[in-house]
Amino acid sequence: MAKILLFITSGPETDSGQSALSYAQQAVKHHSLAGVFFYSDAVYVANKLRTPPSDEINLTQGWQTLSQQHDVELIVCSAAAQRRGILDASEADYHGLVGDSLAQHFRIGGLGEYVELQMQADRVVQF
Repeated sequence: MAKILLFITSGPETDSGQSALSYAQQAVKHHSLAGVFFYSDAVYVANKLRTPPSDEINLTQGWQTLSQQHDVELIVCSAAAQRRGILDASEADYHGLVGDSLAQHFRIGGLGEYVELQMQADRVVQF
């Protein structure tokens, strides 16, 4: 069984962002996911304040469900997230801000962690 790492750079409102979730949902049926690393505009999917219109797919909920059902790690690049105002509770506190914006089941990580995951994976797929 191949171990796949997903590297997502496309924002949640793009076709690629939606394709990434669809790919992951199929991949967990036949492969092992080493994790999903969100970088650049893809980190917006981890914002718990996102409220897409009711006629659009809620990618945040889709990723959360995938994580819960298949124990897939959802890692958000710390620098990309900070630039876009997506902070966990400790980062918000560090910057003197009240409240966090990181959605449940996502966690902040660094590029060093991405490199480690890449070394463990048989394949890296980027969206």
